[in-house]
Amino acid sequence: MGGDVVSLREYLYSLRYYLLFVCILFAAAVGVGYLEFFSDVFSESLAWLEQLSEGIEDFTELYPSWVIFLLFFVVIFLNNAFTCLLNILLGPLLGIFPLFSTLINGGLLGWLAHEEGLIVFLAIVPHGMFELPAYFISLAIGLRLAREALRPKGSRQLKLKFGDGLHVYLRLILPLLFIAALVESVLIVIGILLMP
Repeated sequence: MGGDVVSLREYLYSLRYYLLFVCILFAAAVGVGYLEFFSDVFSESLAWLEQLSEGIEDFTELYPSWVIFLLFFVVIFLNNAFTCLLNILLGPLLGIFPLFSTLINGGLLGWLAHEEGLIVFLAIVPHGMFELPAYFISLAIGLRLAREALRPKGSRQLKLKFGDGLHVYLRLILPLLFIAALVESVLIVIGILLMP
């Protein structure tokens, strides 16, 4: 990647400390969310999601299941791809966006687990096994770029590291998100079809 030919495996290995950090931070945010800190923020999000799901119920009665699948797939894939891309693109700005993204998403997951029960964790396993690694890798790349941006100007290689990060985004993150969106969309459509 960049000027040197670096394998994907070597690049991921070079991210290991960043990955460890974001995983620990995400787990801590899940714990904080589960303990209902910032529950006011998350409860407003849940109210909005409930309104959205009512609109979706009307939509699902009007269209065949393949249209619903396609719509969910496109929305889920583009949303996740955009979030992961922002983690990388905005990483050089002191890593603020990747850190904020980690805290918000982890906190929301913990809060949902508290509100809906630990079944929430089981519900995300099928697509989460693809989506979460992609998400964590994008966070790690963003934080690595933040560190690179803070280096003295003479030793900074931000352009090279940025290119490496985008290469990993295209080669690994997007394919993982594609699979995750497929799995999640299939499960959503199955859930809709099984609803009474």
